[in-house]
Amino acid sequence: MATNLQYAGEYKLKELLVHCSSGNVLNLTKATQSIDIYEDMFSTSLSGSITILDVDNIAENGPVIGQEFMTLRITTPTLDNLEIDIMFTIYKVSVRESLSQDTQMLSLSFTSPELMKNKQVRVSKSYTDSIHNIIENVLRDTRYIGTDRDIYIERTLGTRKVVCPNLHPFDFISNLINEATTEKDSAPHFFFYENLKGIQVKSLGAIFSEDAVGNFNTGDISKSSKDVGVTIDPEKDFNRALEFQINSNNDMLLNTMAGLMGSSTTQYNIYNKTFNTLEYDYFEDFERFPRIDENPVFNDIGENSVGSRTFLHPTNTNGTFDSSHNGTAFTYQYAQPKIAESIPFRRAKLMELNNGVNITMKINGNTTIAAGQIINLTVPVSGRVHDKENDEYYSGRYLITKLRHSFYQPDKKHEIILTASKDSLPKEHLSSRVGKPNTRIGTTTTLNY
Repeated sequence: MATNLQYAGEYKLKELLVHCSSGNVLNLTKATQSIDIYEDMFSTSLSGSITILDVDNIAENGPVIGQEFMTLRITTPTLDNLEIDIMFTIYKVSVRESLSQDTQMLSLSFTSPELMKNKQVRVSKSYTDSIHNIIENVLRDTRYIGTDRDIYIERTLGTRKVVCPNLHPFDFISNLINEATTEKDSAPHFFFYENLKGIQVKSLGAIFSEDAVGNFNTGDISKSSKDVGVTIDPEKDFNRALEFQINSNNDMLLNTMAGLMGSSTTQYNIYNKTFNTLEYDYFEDFERFPRIDENPVFNDIGENSVGSRTFLHPTNTNGTFDSSHNGTAFTYQYAQPKIAESIPFRRAKLMELNNGVNITMKINGNTTIAAGQIINLTVPVSGRVHDKENDEYYSGRYLITKLRHSFYQPDKKHEIILTASKDSLPKEHLSSRVGKPNTRIGTTTTLNY
């Protein structure tokens, strides 16, 4: 990949055009100072900002008022077939600051056109189809989102009959995602987000099955390409973290209260007037759905409470099908909602990804890396007392959950700051299952005054 690169992080801004509401098209390729693009698995759309050095009074000649479209083309040398070629909507002039009599700085905020369209329309319609087909229909329908972006969508289980009661399209899709299960293994861990590759509607199982897009290490940073007499190996620089921090904050009190360690869901069936209790336990259900590694993050010391978090959800089913809607010949034939079964697993998984084992890392950028991808990371052992070279717990596969592309035009340098998480470990923790140590039993003293 790096054969023809002068240095790691090199990129080429091929084109940056701003299409103004007045009809003017401004070529800001040479005026651009920096571009930041944000990707997030927990957000439906891309966002970002651009800084422009304005010496031609484009703010008034455009004019640039926050109602523009921006087309952007960026590539990493030798990766022209994987260049960023995308359109954004500029919705805000964040900063307009005078630097001198003839120069001003503009900072423009932008987002995906799909998000702007989402805020302008609502869906009031009934659908009879699988959830993945309904989502694709909403995204492609010109009455709603009408996107022309690539869509990567995983097949869901069952045919549903649903009614959208005057919701914004993305809110409707998010509701469907909460109860969608995979056709392959009935896993409820679906995500709906956008990265520079396209719109993604897929489960963690599908993501975990993909190959890693990079192998990174946190060793010493090599000398700069600007240092005289230094031989540069861009390939090694691509694989080395410029900055690295472990953010693991496994808060057992928070995990217990939020239901990560265990929960119970009471399902009330309004069709036959019955109750059903569904139990979730972190250790018992650990291998039920795909994970990034093989071993739990926590130790099973026998003190987990399944009832630490409780949920209540109604359902309307005859045991097999959804009883809310009749099919042909007045028979029930539509799949029943899976929200009650999905709630504990989705809540626990979100806690694992946001508040479990995660790291923040800055790397030299390239246009192939995006949120929702897998990377391999090697973390050396810290301290002096050890007989291993690498950390056996924090090394391994990670899922990129958040990412920021930063393009600096003066230096022609592309850097990526990412947050990556894992919901399991490559090696099991040692556990004695002893629990808390024996302590002296306290006494109770009754006070009289």
